[in-house]
Amino acid sequence: MKRETKNLLTMAAAGALLLAAKVSHAVPITGVYAEDQRCDIVPNQTLTHELGEQQFFPINESFSTFVSPATFTVCVPDDGIANDWIVSITNTSGIAWNNLFFVADLGLTIGNADGNMIDVVNAPGVIADAFRIDGTVTAGVNNNLLGESGPIDEIFQPGETWRFNVSNYFDPAGTAPQPIFRIPGKFAGSEPYVVPPFSTASIVATPVPEPSTLIGFALPVAALLMRRGRRK
Repeated sequence: MKRETKNLLTMAAAGALLLAAKVSHAVPITGVYAEDQRCDIVPNQTLTHELGEQQFFPINESFSTFVSPATFTVCVPDDGIANDWIVSITNTSGIAWNNLFFVADLGLTIGNADGNMIDVVNAPGVIADAFRIDGTVTAGVNNNLLGESGPIDEIFQPGETWRFNVSNYFDPAGTAPQPIFRIPGKFAGSEPYVVPPFSTASIVATPVPEPSTLIGFALPVAALLMRRGRRK
């Protein structure tokens, strides 16, 4: 019995390593999200992947982007400034993602923030406004995600385009034009944004395991459990 339990744990560890290899990323981050009940209620959590524009980020963390002015806000009243944006991102990474967060860079604020994000590896002490892009806890309340080009499942599939709103995007210094995601590994501390390739925001996310990876992990475990059942 003890030997079978040990084998089961060994297979689980091997499956976890295989999964990690499938979704490995070039620049590790540790993004710690803290809920403060400004807009949507989002659980406290830690994220380890940063995504960004394809000409600057590794291919397995890349997307293409298009930003256009918005005529509405989410969660908060319009502040009367032309600083509301619709951001379109297309997944060019080849990996499926979910649990996407928009994070403003150092010194910038956003009206539709859900809470704060801190990158404890690359920018310790930098507290940044953040909101979860893909959905809300209460359906129909303060939805930031405006649309998915593929299935409406809150999974950022390869090749899929998402559109979301950034409201009351404000730079006190007056030098940050709009959301731009260009400096890998710097996360929310990616200043200065006046020197190319500047960045004004980050997107962090969680990889969705590939079905083939899950099957490769599940089959040995299932076989072991079947063998245990026959012995009984």
